[in-house]
Amino acid sequence: MESIQQRARSLIDKAGMDRLVKESEIGYSRWQSVRYKNIRMSTEELEVLQGMFPEFQLWLISGNIAPEAGQVSPEYEIADAKLQGRSGE
Repeated sequence: MESIQQRARSLIDKAGMDRLVKESEIGYSRWQSVRYKNIRMSTEELEVLQGMFPEFQLWLISGNIAPEAGQVSPEYEIADAKLQGRSGE
C-alpha cells in the first residue's frame, strides 16, 4: 500500500510546481524538496494539496475511496473517465 507521502507526491506531480507555488505560500525549493528528497512532509503541504484536490482528500490521507461521496483517487478518476467515454459510444 502506498504511503501518504507517496500519494502526496503523485498529487504534487498532478498539480505541477508552477501551480503549487502560485496557489500556496510554500516556495518552489520546498516543493522540490518534498517531491524529490526523502524528507518529512509537513501538514502545511498536505493542507495545500487537499485544498487543491478536495475530491482526493480521503484517498490522500487513508488510501481509501468513496465514489458515492465524491471521494476518489487519480487512478479511479482516469478509469471512470475511460468507462464514461465507452458508454457514450
